[in-house]
Amino acid sequence: MKQMNNSDKHNTEADFRSLDTAGKIMRLAEDLKVPPGKDPSQVLEAILSGEKSVTPVRTIRLPKMVLAAAAVFLLLIGFYSVSVVFSTEKVSTGLASQTNITLPDGSQVSLNAGSKISWNERNFTASRQVKVEGEVYFDVQKGNPFTIKTKNGEVRILGTQLNVFSRNNEFWVSCITGKVAVSVQNSEVVLSPGEMAELSGNSLVKSAPANIVQTASWKEGIFYFEDKPLVSIFGEIERQFNVQVQFTGESNRLMTVSFTNKKLEEALDVICIPMGLKYEVDNKNKVRITENNR
Repeated sequence: MKQMNNSDKHNTEADFRSLDTAGKIMRLAEDLKVPPGKDPSQVLEAILSGEKSVTPVRTIRLPKMVLAAAAVFLLLIGFYSVSVVFSTEKVSTGLASQTNITLPDGSQVSLNAGSKISWNERNFTASRQVKVEGEVYFDVQKGNPFTIKTKNGEVRILGTQLNVFSRNNEFWVSCITGKVAVSVQNSEVVLSPGEMAELSGNSLVKSAPANIVQTASWKEGIFYFEDKPLVSIFGEIERQFNVQVQFTGESNRLMTVSFTNKKLEEALDVICIPMGLKYEVDNKNKVRITENNR
């Protein structure tokens, strides 16, 4: 390949600046190619013929070669944009539903109700990066580093089973097997099997709950909460039964409880009776919960 010296570069830049607008477009479009079987003028004419203007505008006619170069330029940009947009895969679950998927590397993923996951299909095997919102369980195949990004924090693993929960400002990760690195801002912890990291303020707190496996029991329709606020528990009731909970009381009271998503009234009994609460369910999928003394 011929090397360009400083004199050649100077002359090229000066020559480019001396060109008019049409000439500059032509210079920039020299290396662009129209897709096989497509005529540049016809492509541009087809693009322009699809546009309609309500208000009369002044028309400026450009040389055909300038139009051809512009058409090729727009097409290439369009092809690139479409390729990037449609290479992103997204899976989400609605209320009262769960789903299981297999990622391109063979990793198994389960999404709880009201959860989302997305990844880039084109280079997933090389980068193994996903974005998550809600609650998702991962059984990750060994291979390149695997990264899970959420709005609250990031999880990096090599091959393991773990549960990730990220909703609003609540974020926690439980490690079932393998090792997991969890980070938020300037705080990072490494989890071994049986350990859990939870966001508290702006940092992570590591613990070793006795029932770590139960943090992922939602895959079997069983929901376990250990020392969690009522607001979080009622939020899960809303997602699993597709109802709206209106709670009048102290929503930050902590509770340890386990319930299933088989029947709404049974789940409410398990939660409300021990906490001294009463509830009523109307025919519009609304649940009103109050203190017994109100």
